[in-house]
Amino acid sequence: MKQIAVIGEAMLELSQQSDTVLDLSFAGDTLNFATYLRRLLPKDSFDVRYVTALGFDPYSEIMLKKWQQEGINTDLVFQVENKIPGLYLIRTDKSGERTFYFYRQNSAARELFKIEAANNLEKHMLEMDYLYLSGITLAIFDADTRENLWKLLEKTKQKGSKIIFDTNYRASLWPDAESAKKAIERTLKYVDIAFPTFVDEQILFGDRTPEVCAKRLLENGITEVIVKCGSEPALIATIDQIKSIPAYAVKKVIDTTGAGDSFNAAYLAARLLGFDPIKAIQWGHQLASAVIAHSGAIISLTDMPHLT
Repeated sequence: MKQIAVIGEAMLELSQQSDTVLDLSFAGDTLNFATYLRRLLPKDSFDVRYVTALGFDPYSEIMLKKWQQEGINTDLVFQVENKIPGLYLIRTDKSGERTFYFYRQNSAARELFKIEAANNLEKHMLEMDYLYLSGITLAIFDADTRENLWKLLEKTKQKGSKIIFDTNYRASLWPDAESAKKAIERTLKYVDIAFPTFVDEQILFGDRTPEVCAKRLLENGITEVIVKCGSEPALIATIDQIKSIPAYAVKKVIDTTGAGDSFNAAYLAARLLGFDPIKAIQWGHQLASAVIAHSGAIISLTDMPHLT
């Protein structure tokens, strides 16, 4: 059985329904990814583990139960005294674009590599076949914790694990753009598959086109680069090819939250199941188009499309 570890932070998500009504759910970029990946891969061949920290509060307990119901392995979810999950609010405009407001200073996930369990965590991570993390994973940690994470990535890489990274830049989580740029560049040294979003790369690295972005990342030694461009065609770049694959048309965009995370999950699921990168991007577009036609980052099982 292949072992896949997804490292990050899960949060309480409050979606603005009206000026005075909020809808509660649970999300976060890496959690969204882990949930969709778990749904798309056969459980007898792939073990999807979420790696994070929670508190002992009622919301943390609810989150754990929901992940277990989805079939996500929670053995590497640690609980920390006097900490709680982070929280964010979403306001969505008429075109489906969203604005986030974060409240995560006391988030348990920030303690992931500081708690006593971190020693055993490294042992477990060295057993993984694949590790997935994002720019937000980097952003929630302080400088010392990021150093610990990079050391772990180096060790897992040496043992043969494949590192998968979504650059996912959120300016509000960093003291400045230069700090984010340096942390992302340091992480890229270990990455095998990268999922950059073009508008983020333009801001941080000044890439003029998706092709320029892809070539820059290939020059970092990354073997597979998938540049996401929203409703525009996504770009797949390997040593052998650079090709654009059109997105799927959506009649009405309800909420773009989780679109990139679902795309990543469908792409990786297809690759792990033996499909080529072109088919994998088509899977990514199919799932993302279904996600943005619904409210919230994680759609219900009944709304999951049949990927072809």
